[in-house]
Amino acid sequence: MTKGFAAALVLACAWLAPAAEAKPPKPGGPVAGMREPGPAPNPVAEEMSRYTAPGPHHRELEAFAGSWTTRMLVRDGPDARPLEFAGSAEYRMILGGRFLQLESRMLVNGVENHGLGLYGYDAFKEKYSCYYIHDGETQALVGLGDRDSTGTAITFEVAMDMPVTGERGKPIRAVLRRVSDHRHVFEMFEKYMDGREWKVLEITYDRAR
Repeated sequence: MTKGFAAALVLACAWLAPAAEAKPPKPGGPVAGMREPGPAPNPVAEEMSRYTAPGPHHRELEAFAGSWTTRMLVRDGPDARPLEFAGSAEYRMILGGRFLQLESRMLVNGVENHGLGLYGYDAFKEKYSCYYIHDGETQALVGLGDRDSTGTAITFEVAMDMPVTGERGKPIRAVLRRVSDHRHVFEMFEKYMDGREWKVLEITYDRAR
């Protein structure tokens, strides 16, 4: 641990620590009813709050909260006919509004598939974040992304291992696209050898009525 990081951690802990219990004034102290000067501004605490408190980007993610029905299309090749699976999903904000948690269930070949995901916004990196795991895989998908110029889609860059082909850290483009208040779509794209893309996965979410 570097000295600079340790110092910042100590200052942050001091800022987050609960205030000491108030003690009665000593004889000869301030007259009852008079206010003593407040604590001096703490520039370190103010700077830390910029990166630790939820902000407008987190409130935008909160719009996804609720129950949804899902339809997933999966292709195992660029020219393959997509396989379709139905399911459901639940989004809720956690950890004081800092992260959006996704819990999904889908029936695949008669077996229920259960997945967990997190979306967030890293105020220091100024990037959206995503993390996804499910019970059909031991690999966690992790990505950072940016909102597009229209403000309706977030594109994440994800590195994904491909055990079948032996590829490690293959670049995958994932897109979370808001269609309306009642529909959004999650897509994943893989690249050909020449750089062209094909859509591997598409999940359409419709808000449950």
